[in-house]
Amino acid sequence: MTRRRSLAGRLSRALAACVALALIVMVAASTLVMRSWMLGNMDSELHRLSQRAGEHLDVEDPPDDEVDADDDSDDDSDDGARTTPQSGGRAPRPGGPIVPGGPVVPGGPTGPGFGGSGISEGTLQYVSEDGQAAGAVVSNFSVTYLNEPALEILAHVPTDGAPHTVHLKELGTFRVTSQVVDDKTVLVGVQMDSVDDVVMMLVAVEVGLSLVVAIAAGFAGRAWVRRELRPLGVVRAAAADIARRDLADDAEELTRVGEEATSGPVEVADVAGALNSMIDAVEDGMERRARSEAKLRQFVADASHELRTPLASVQGYAQLARRDIDEASRTQALERISSEGARMVSLVEEMLTLARLDGDRALKRENVDVIPLILDALSDAHVVAPDHAWELGEAADVQVLGDEAALRQILTNLLANARVHTPAGTRVTVSLSRAPQGAEPVKGAPASSMLTLRVADDGPGIPAEIRDRVFDRFVRGDSSRTRDGRGSSGLGMSIVESLARAMGGSVRLVDSEKGTVIDVTLPAA
Repeated sequence: MTRRRSLAGRLSRALAACVALALIVMVAASTLVMRSWMLGNMDSELHRLSQRAGEHLDVEDPPDDEVDADDDSDDDSDDGARTTPQSGGRAPRPGGPIVPGGPVVPGGPTGPGFGGSGISEGTLQYVSEDGQAAGAVVSNFSVTYLNEPALEILAHVPTDGAPHTVHLKELGTFRVTSQVVDDKTVLVGVQMDSVDDVVMMLVAVEVGLSLVVAIAAGFAGRAWVRRELRPLGVVRAAAADIARRDLADDAEELTRVGEEATSGPVEVADVAGALNSMIDAVEDGMERRARSEAKLRQFVADASHELRTPLASVQGYAQLARRDIDEASRTQALERISSEGARMVSLVEEMLTLARLDGDRALKRENVDVIPLILDALSDAHVVAPDHAWELGEAADVQVLGDEAALRQILTNLLANARVHTPAGTRVTVSLSRAPQGAEPVKGAPASSMLTLRVADDGPGIPAEIRDRVFDRFVRGDSSRTRDGRGSSGLGMSIVESLARAMGGSVRLVDSEKGTVIDVTLPAA
């Protein structure tokens, strides 16, 4: 498996590369500036020499004996120039032809040319007239006359007075300028080897320093990047600790990222904050899962018990009916079997209703006139429990946007809850009104578009220990499991809450000094 490179290493190398690139640009720019400056000075010198050469043509013909000696010498080559000593000859003849070769001897021309003062090392002069050309260069503190190949190269330099660069074999590179003066082509030049040497030395020094600076920047950058990214190690450790845990069984609090990371650089602090938020969400999810599992286990236990009780009764009465008993006892046993069967059917239907609502079953959304439903529910309750006082309170002439069957079941369950858990003579009032000012909107609807369906009784009220859980499943005022068949299953209020939520409403238990008051808030049509 290929080992991945660390972020610190990549960042430090990128930093070193950026520094090196900046240094390369700086070296190139400084080199070009230095070379341009030196060439500018050299061009100024060329301009001075050009003016001087126009006034004094300093290249003279060599002595006759030296020319004759040159004709017979085997040392003259076609590839370069020849340097003659400063002694051992005579002065050149004035007015003689321009012939390349030959020395400038003591006692020769004393003007401001090669034979006089003011000519520096590396100065070149060339003169051409009527097809005759001669040229020389001061090299190694002596005058070297140019050979034919060098003269040929200089002859092709444009006579525009502008600086040009030429290379003469064995003599080096020259910066030259050529012009026509009195029908003569006069060219002067200055050797450029010193410029190239200075530029190369400058480049070498700058490249060496750049390498040192780039390497130092790489090491310093690596140390700095590691220090800045150290808080990421804290984040990694926290994430690794969570990964090692068994979240299904481990009830300990998860490790969070400390202050070192959350107060570090912005990017690291954002990562640390996001990890802490994720840990909070994980713990919240674990808590909700634990509560859900506990509720599920309680639901299964309660459902099993609720079904076991009628099943046991059915089994017992069935065995009794099979015995040799009188007809009246057999009829009573069959009635009890039928009653317990109906109780099981009702319980199963309620659990199926809750299961469908838990699965986000869509309910109808239509305009429903609630007043007739309330009157029907009160009438049915009066038939079942005539010993209670069933009344209709405030009745707003408005419609509800919801499901008619769900509304009937809400009214039936609320009235059944009031009937079962209150004594005879209890007054139960059902009212429908606009939601009060300040009521919390449901699903973004304004409070003015909500209605409140209230069921209030003046009975003993709900015990304080179960008020917070009154809408949970299998929660009853009487926690005993040995009630008769008239007792509730503990699912009625949970079904009311689920149906109200499915229609876009809510349900709550209102604090009251006496009895029980339950408000169901629903959207108005």
